[in-house]
Amino acid sequence: MTLGVVGGMGAQATALFYEKLIALQNVETEQEYIDVLIYSKSSIPDRTAYITGKSGESPLPALLHAVKTLKTAGASCIAIPCITSHFFLDDLGNRDFGCILNMLEETARHISGTGYKKVGLLATMGTLHGRFFHDALARYNIETLEPTPADQAALMEYIYAIKKGRSVDLARLHGFSGALLSQGAEAVILGCTELSVAAKDSSHDYIDALDILAQAAITKSKK
Repeated sequence: MTLGVVGGMGAQATALFYEKLIALQNVETEQEYIDVLIYSKSSIPDRTAYITGKSGESPLPALLHAVKTLKTAGASCIAIPCITSHFFLDDLGNRDFGCILNMLEETARHISGTGYKKVGLLATMGTLHGRFFHDALARYNIETLEPTPADQAALMEYIYAIKKGRSVDLARLHGFSGALLSQGAEAVILGCTELSVAAKDSSHDYIDALDILAQAAITKSKK
């Protein structure tokens, strides 16, 4: 089975996802790694801008094109390492593309297994506005805590700095997380793949949705 990856949202997150795919596989020879097709389509319009009504340019046509391209090229299953793009997952899933992994569902199921009932969510404004991550967690009776409006605005600047390839202060990410923990969160989700990039060398015990997607992709691809 060949895994297809709709990437470019952003580029560093896509590269990190591939690194995680490799690191999580315990192989004796290179031939044992799963086959992967990556389409880094950075031209996909801004998801948050569309979801929050700041842009009328829908990302859906570009996402559809990327998925079709990967399926035509031989991908049996698709992973999309961008959480905000999951706003469009139902539209993509209704096009008979076969397996498209649901990053939100995988993460919610994982958290349910830990026993946590209240988690903090660090994500884009598009993800918070669309509430699709909240809904996935609620199906497992997990309460979601969000940053304050001021922290969320600062977090968006932080995320877009990473998208632009700029270096960011890891301590700021810990600060956003600490604020949610002080509100009563039992754990904090890195609910934007740019935040996974920021935290890749961190020793903090985050729930990293990118890790969870990578493991789910490997499990599915080896069936």
